[in-house]
Amino acid sequence: MPKLLLVGLCLLCSAASFAQDQNYWAQQYGTRSHMLGGAVVGGVDDTSAGYYNPARLAFIDNPSLSVSATVYQLSRYFVRDGAGRDRDLDALNWRVIPSLVSGIHLFEFAPGHSFGHTIMARHYYGNSVSVRREARENVIGDVRSPGDEDYTAQITADLDLQEYWLGLSWAWKLTDQLSFGATMFGGLRTEKLLADVDARAVWFNGTAFEAAAIENSTYVNYVDVRAFWKIGLALDLGSFKAGVAVTTQSVHLWGEGTVSRDLEILNIDPDQDGVGASLVLNDRQDARPTEFRSPWSLSAGAELTVLPSRTRICASVEWFLPVGSWTVIRPESGAFLQGATTLIGGSNDFLKVRHGSNGVFNVAAGISQPFGYWLIGDWTGHWGFYTDFSSNIAKHDDAIRLGATEWDLYHGLTGVTVASGKSEFGLGVHFTIGSDSVEQNINLDGPTEQTLLLGVSESARGVYWAIGIIVGYTYFF
Repeated sequence: MPKLLLVGLCLLCSAASFAQDQNYWAQQYGTRSHMLGGAVVGGVDDTSAGYYNPARLAFIDNPSLSVSATVYQLSRYFVRDGAGRDRDLDALNWRVIPSLVSGIHLFEFAPGHSFGHTIMARHYYGNSVSVRREARENVIGDVRSPGDEDYTAQITADLDLQEYWLGLSWAWKLTDQLSFGATMFGGLRTEKLLADVDARAVWFNGTAFEAAAIENSTYVNYVDVRAFWKIGLALDLGSFKAGVAVTTQSVHLWGEGTVSRDLEILNIDPDQDGVGASLVLNDRQDARPTEFRSPWSLSAGAELTVLPSRTRICASVEWFLPVGSWTVIRPESGAFLQGATTLIGGSNDFLKVRHGSNGVFNVAAGISQPFGYWLIGDWTGHWGFYTDFSSNIAKHDDAIRLGATEWDLYHGLTGVTVASGKSEFGLGVHFTIGSDSVEQNINLDGPTEQTLLLGVSESARGVYWAIGIIVGYTYFF
């Protein structure tokens, strides 16, 4: 009986988050750069150059300070039949996303050299889903309970992910047409995950009410700090610009996290011998070391200005190399289940938190068109499009898994900037949509004792869409 419970336990150990950090291009930065979909590696001309290609800082003549944000973003996370037929996982979120604060600094004592700073929200995501099922159904074997039982089951998951980058940039104008630049980034990442699955069946055995139940509760909370560098080259021939950049894999600096799990299997009879068995696993470890990794990436882009209309056409690509799977929080070894440790391992197996990423290749394209002076300043229109493919690695173990979204996203953007005197104001709209087949983490249909009061996971359809307003302001000193 214990061995059968341990086999079924794998169904309860598949806690996973649904963060959007499997999509590296979920957000863009700067005002013009954002509206162009990030297709600016070759021709970025605002303070976001510290992120896209630091070498371009050398071709910006005016010191400036820029503040931009995607505000009032409405997004929907939806998995049709995500927990069973007609039981969708659905969440509608309304939030304000800080995007970028950046500046360019020029000093008389360093001619040909430019400096910059960047503060940006690399990931800013939250989600909460919950679904419940109540039914009168034959869940318990007829040996103990002929006929139907009262069945209830519920899934609840809450996630909050924030990651901020701080960058210091330097660029050197090697010639009138060629420049080199680098940005040193520090990344601060915080993530909190709370997931709970519970199911129970209640029946009358002739003399008293009896119940069978399972519960899987998972909690993860960690902070991680890492460093990495972006190095770029830029070519500026006037009407034609091009650039390349390399981002290094991160170097871990410090991290600390808490992970806990409570797994309870009560009065379950998987082999149908008429005798229910129970199994309880519970542990928590605090202040455990963490390590989050970000990949090497290679980006390239070009921009062409078409005369006399001054239309600017730009395109960029970025290849993110695979990182593979690794352990984010590694707990201490210990006896997690007394008496069965040799069968299932200890705390180091059941409290382990894992993450992983495959390689991804994204493309972006954009157009800028000056309209001329009207009322308050010089108006320019911007249009952009870019892909945002998922780097998710399918789950192959029983560890707690972070970042489980599998769908590819597609983004469309449009907006205007108005330059007047020493300032520039931008306003735009950002659309996002994505859809893909996903595997259910938990199925509440067709529960049996052999599957620990749950059903067998099937495929479902995941959909994500978002619409946001882009607001940006730049002041030129």
